[in-house]
Amino acid sequence: MTLSDVAEALKVSEKTVSRMLQDGSIPGFKVANQWRFYREDFYRWVDDKRSDWGGRTRAGLATMLSNEMETLPLSRLTDESLIVTGIPAVPVDSVLRILVEPLLAAGIVSDADAFLDGLKARESMMSTGVGGGVAIPHLRHPGDLPMERPRLVVGVSSRGVDWKAFDGQPVHILFLPLAGDEVLHLRMLAAIRRAIVVDGVNEALCRAETPRDVLREILKIETIQQSLGE
Repeated sequence: MTLSDVAEALKVSEKTVSRMLQDGSIPGFKVANQWRFYREDFYRWVDDKRSDWGGRTRAGLATMLSNEMETLPLSRLTDESLIVTGIPAVPVDSVLRILVEPLLAAGIVSDADAFLDGLKARESMMSTGVGGGVAIPHLRHPGDLPMERPRLVVGVSSRGVDWKAFDGQPVHILFLPLAGDEVLHLRMLAAIRRAIVVDGVNEALCRAETPRDVLREILKIETIQQSLGE
């Protein structure tokens, strides 16, 4: 995340974020004299500070946080109708359209072109390929698509897609989160990142041939995480 991304998420000015960085009250690091933030670190910071946010966050956010689960199980954010397997090795724009199709069918997205434009705009800023064969395409502004509850589209391409990931490797596993809220979006990203670092998970998902297989692997991930106390 950039300085402007964090400022927008917190609904404060960039100068305010800069002051917070100077006094060490928010986690960040510099790359070529520009501040950057790991999304998961930012999410943890938000989680730690949520009790102090009450009057400073936008309307409804404090209530949402106070009622929210400590973790977001991926298996409760998706179902077989939102899982796409057998994605061919086609350009990124075509893959994005494939991932949006189940959202259209479920009535979650009504304007496919506008939603796709938002996803493409985010990719034009920087590839959402996070490495290790995984990409997390998403809207830059999650609030642009109001949601009654968070949803997650999962895609699998055994052949792999050239996503211009930072590690140069093809993408096989795709997670498309829809949250409707920036903080909830960050929670979803953190949940995805915790899942993809479980040993062998990416290979297992890549071998999944059906949506049911994918969901079964996601449930296995959560079982492993529970056994590890995560």
